[in-house]
Amino acid sequence: MKIKLINWSAKWSESLAQPSGWQGLPLGEAYRAHLQEAIVPWLKHIPGYQIAKLGCLSGEIRCDLPLRHQTTVIDSENLQNFTPFKAESDSLLCTNMTELPFIERSIDGCLLANTLNFSQDPHQLLREVCRVLNDDGLLLLSLFNPLSPLLWKRKLGDYRFRQYPLWRILDWLALLHFDILHCQTIALTKQHSFCAPLQLVVAQKRRYPLNFNLETEKPTVENFLSPANAFKLDSSNST
Repeated sequence: MKIKLINWSAKWSESLAQPSGWQGLPLGEAYRAHLQEAIVPWLKHIPGYQIAKLGCLSGEIRCDLPLRHQTTVIDSENLQNFTPFKAESDSLLCTNMTELPFIERSIDGCLLANTLNFSQDPHQLLREVCRVLNDDGLLLLSLFNPLSPLLWKRKLGDYRFRQYPLWRILDWLALLHFDILHCQTIALTKQHSFCAPLQLVVAQKRRYPLNFNLETEKPTVENFLSPANAFKLDSSNST
């Protein structure tokens, strides 16, 4: 029997169910608490008013920010079982996360708390995040570390999940013109950081692509469109 520990194809052939909350995952509450602690210092760097949290796991991460409107996006299967932390100004949106109903550059911050691990098409999900993020918008993204004891697991509780090496996610973000501001591993105990079960990536959407070039080509004719030199006589032709 052949077992694939890491699926190298970006889009999986089978659909995956998003967990309805951290409580449905083994050690889920511990994951949520430690991830919450790691994310809090970066929330103040979100450069605007609109925040999108994709998936039920993201919706349960508290973002205690004044004067911010937070929209949690989930799929229809989790609507009845979802119990997020929600303030009066927050919104709940039930839709397909690979086809976000936001206009381009309308979101200032986006949170994906292990959303990619349960996504059938993670690359398309990141493309949608890039499309809706404003220039200089902040992306907070967490993943399960495939180099942790989770390496041998194909399911967490009742949920199948996918694992990605960190360098692959960073490569996808670079192709979408994101700057990587911060990477860290998050341990639940005093274990070595290399084997920590969670990884956090903080990235910022760039205003310009990498190949932007400010240099311009100089005209080949020196006096081209130069009014100051238009009536000067060439000394070689003077008599």
